[in-house]
Amino acid sequence: MTVFGHSGSGGGFLSGKQQVFPVDYEADVSQRLLEASSSNDIKSALDCINDPFIDVNFVGAVSLKVRTAEVICHVESANAVRFEYQELKSDVTALFVAVHNGNLNLVRKLLVYSF
Repeated sequence: MTVFGHSGSGGGFLSGKQQVFPVDYEADVSQRLLEASSSNDIKSALDCINDPFIDVNFVGAVSLKVRTAEVICHVESANAVRFEYQELKSDVTALFVAVHNGNLNLVRKLLVYSF
């Protein structure tokens, strides 16, 4: 599963010697939660959930691998079923990704913090 980042507005600033870059810390930690959820990294996800700036309802773009089935009907022989994996890009939340991956522990934690 591939995760694509979103840039946001607001937040703090990180300064270098000559330039100042705005940083949206809430979006950054929320994107890290989405990435941890997509890789089934429960430790990193719990670290993100415990951050006071987390938005568990953050929506980010991810590439989901989905299994599809196709029934092939033959006239004079037995029917066949073909399974394939397709990648779909979609904007989803960390909860959706955790459910899609079947990570029950992370789903429970996200449900508690989403309200």
